[in-house]
Amino acid sequence: MKINNPEYNLYRPYWNQVRTFAKGMRNVQDYLQNVTNKIDPQSAIRNRDYKARAKYTNFTSRTRNALSGAVFRKEPNSELPSALEFLEDNANGAGLTLNQLAKSLVSNLIEIGRHGLFVDYGISAKIVSYSAENIIDWETDEAGLLSKVVLITGKKQEKHLVIDNDGFYAVEYYKDDEDKPYEIVTPTKSDGSRFDYIPFIFCGSVNNSPDVDDMPLWAIVDISQGHYQNSAEYEDLIRCMPPTIAVTVPNKSWQDEMLPSGYYEVGDGNMIPLPDGGTAILIQASANTMAYEAMRHKEDQLVMLGARLISGGGAQETAEAVRIKYSSENSVLDNLASNASEAIKKCLYWCAEYEGVQGDIKFELNREFWDTKLSPQDISAQILLLNNNVKAMSDVRNTLRESGELAQDRKDEDIDGEIEIFGSGL
Repeated sequence: MKINNPEYNLYRPYWNQVRTFAKGMRNVQDYLQNVTNKIDPQSAIRNRDYKARAKYTNFTSRTRNALSGAVFRKEPNSELPSALEFLEDNANGAGLTLNQLAKSLVSNLIEIGRHGLFVDYGISAKIVSYSAENIIDWETDEAGLLSKVVLITGKKQEKHLVIDNDGFYAVEYYKDDEDKPYEIVTPTKSDGSRFDYIPFIFCGSVNNSPDVDDMPLWAIVDISQGHYQNSAEYEDLIRCMPPTIAVTVPNKSWQDEMLPSGYYEVGDGNMIPLPDGGTAILIQASANTMAYEAMRHKEDQLVMLGARLISGGGAQETAEAVRIKYSSENSVLDNLASNASEAIKKCLYWCAEYEGVQGDIKFELNREFWDTKLSPQDISAQILLLNNNVKAMSDVRNTLRESGELAQDRKDEDIDGEIEIFGSGL
C-alpha cells in the first residue's frame, strides 16, 4: 500500500500548479519568487507585502472556460435504451446529470489532460469520476489491458480494482495503511457472471491509454507565472519609486527658513516658494519599465497560445480566418472531445452490462467549435448545385443540418409532408 506509480509522482506537482493557477486563489502566491532571500522578521514582512501587491490575471481559467464553452456550445448527441435513461438525470448516483459529468470530464482534460471514469454498481449502475490526483497507481498486462487501478476514496482509504488470480475483476478495500484488504467484493453482471475486465477507463488529451498525456494548459500556466512575477516587480517598483519632488536652492538659509521642521507640504493648492536660482522637478519612474514591457510581451504570447483574451477595437475576422488562427488549438480540442466521447460511451456500455440492457448506445460531444452557419452566398450555391443536378435535395438538406440552418431532428419526410400540405411558398 502507498506505492505510487512513478509517472504519478513525476506529474503530480505540475497538476497541482495548473489546478492552483486555474483556481486563482491566494495559493498562487506560493509560486512567486521572494524579493529578498534574507532570513529575518523584516525580510519576511517585505516578501509578504511584495507578493500581496502582485496582480494575478487568471488567463488559465479564461482559456479553460472558453475551450469548454466551445465544446458545449451544442448539447451532446445522446441516445440510450429506455432502461438506461435514468443515467441522463443521475449519472453518478448522486444527482449529477450525464451532461454535467461530461462537462466536468472535459474541464479536467483541458486543465491537466487526464481523468478517470469508473463504473460501479449500487442500487443501479453509475459512472463515478476520479481526478488524476486520486488515481495513484495502475498496472497493465501483456496485452496492455488494465490489471490494477488504485484509487484514493478518503483519508487513509483506498479502493483497489484488480484482476484476481482467476482472471476476474474484484474490488479490494484498504484503510489505515494496512497491507491486507479489510473487504473484497466480486461484482457480477446481471446474469450472475463475473467481469473479466476492470470497468475503469483513463481519459486523456492525446488518447485513452493509461499513460499520462500532455497538459493542454501547461504552456499558458508557465507564461502566466512569469506574467504574475513581472506584475509583482512592477507593483513593487511603483511602491518604491513614488513621484517625488526634488528641490535645489543656491544657499542653506532658504532651507532653514522654509523647512524648520524638516519637511514641507505640497499639493492641494500648496506651492513651493523658490528663491532666485532655485528649481523644482518631479522625479517619477518611466511608464515603459522593463517589468511592464515584459508583462506586455507575455500577454502577446498568451494570445498566440490561444488564451482568448478579449481585445476591443479590432476588425471582425472572417470565419475562415478564425479557423486558421485557432487551427492547432482546435486540433487539440477536437482530439480531447473525441476521447471524452469514447470514454463516456464505453462506460455506458459497461452500465448496460451491469443492468442486463440491450440496445444501441450513442454519446457524442460537439466537435464544431465555431459557428458554421452558411452565408447567403453559400446557400445560393447549394441551390445552384441542386438546380444543375449536381446535388440531390437530401444532400442539400444534410448540409443545412450540419450548418444549423435546419434542426437535426427535422427529417426529409417531415419537411416534404409540410410542403405538400402548406405549399413551398409563404
